Amino acid sequence: MNPFTPLLFFFGKDMSRHIILLSGIAVIAWFMTLSGVVWGGYLLWISLILIATLIIWRAGDFFSPAATYIQNKHDIPQSIKAAVIDAIASSFPEFCVAIIAVILIGRAEVGISTIVGSALYNVLVIPAAAGLVASSPMVISREVVWRDNIYYLGVALLLGAMLWMFPNEWGAGVAVIFLLAYLGYVFLLHRDFKKSKNQSADFKETEILETKTDDDDDDDELEFTSEKKAWMWVAGMMIVMGGASHLLVEASLALGDMLGIDAVIMGFVVIAAGTSVPDTALSVISAKKGNYDAAVSNVFGSNIFDICICLSIPILLALAISGEATAIELPQLGLIWSLIGATFLAVYFFWSNNYTLTKLKAGMMGFLYLLIILISFSF
Repeated sequence: MNPFTPLLFFFGKDMSRHIILLSGIAVIAWFMTLSGVVWGGYLLWISLILIATLIIWRAGDFFSPAATYIQNKHDIPQSIKAAVIDAIASSFPEFCVAIIAVILIGRAEVGISTIVGSALYNVLVIPAAAGLVASSPMVISREVVWRDNIYYLGVALLLGAMLWMFPNEWGAGVAVIFLLAYLGYVFLLHRDFKKSKNQSADFKETEILETKTDDDDDDDELEFTSEKKAWMWVAGMMIVMGGASHLLVEASLALGDMLGIDAVIMGFVVIAAGTSVPDTALSVISAKKGNYDAAVSNVFGSNIFDICICLSIPILLALAISGEATAIELPQLGLIWSLIGATFLAVYFFWSNNYTLTKLKAGMMGFLYLLIILISFSF
């Protein structure tokens, strides 16, 4: 058996070349670091960050079809799949980062900043990238704007309120509030799903939070013949994403130490982008195919999941393990307000011009993200 066969299967022929190249660079940089070459360390951590990002990307690609098979097997409503299965597929790396930050390194603020940075990236960069590659101005359905975007705005405000009311530590009460907020979102999705199904006899299940359309699955190399195999792939890809997320966190924090950048800012910028790149690629593909709702709808569902689930579950786990509330030390509260402000702007951009996202608006959103990132280094 060719020793590179598993590598080629997981990454594909083109991406495998990049992984081999980056791995070679990492090995060379490691030897340079051992030899006392200072800039070898920068090269080592940057290459490991890129490798971790590519692994997360591909693991998500394998996770989604396995989860879809399980959904079809049990006839799970599309709305619940969108809120739970698709959200886990796209947001599990952020969940792993939060677990690592809270439990392994004891710095919950790194997890919070990553969640905030990922949400900011999703709400500005993904629509910007999709809008710029779309063949025409993106006309987005009213439901995407007024149900998902507004609910997400409420969740972002809830996050700001929790940090303002409980600036030093979070316990079970904060976690339960976030969980209840997510259950409310699932209830809205399921209610709207049932309403739409009753209104149309030939209703076709294309819930707006679908992260991937059938056309996006053309490259999938997996064919599931049993639920057991599907569950094994789901569990396996969760482990892979968890390991890659740990590598991403450690490499990013090490690079931040070398550059003299606070861990919170590294989480807000580097780790957040590393966990969000796969969603960007999916949205760009959808926009090129003219599936504009699919290109932006996952933004809001993922952000709601990130804030409500990826912050609450680690807090409850830490409480169960240590019996103590999770300490919070986040002086960079300006990051939260930048997210809330960007969300208000996104609501306006999606709502104006009869729910049309033009290339000018897309460019402005991308520019705003870069501006916020530059300002964040002064926090």
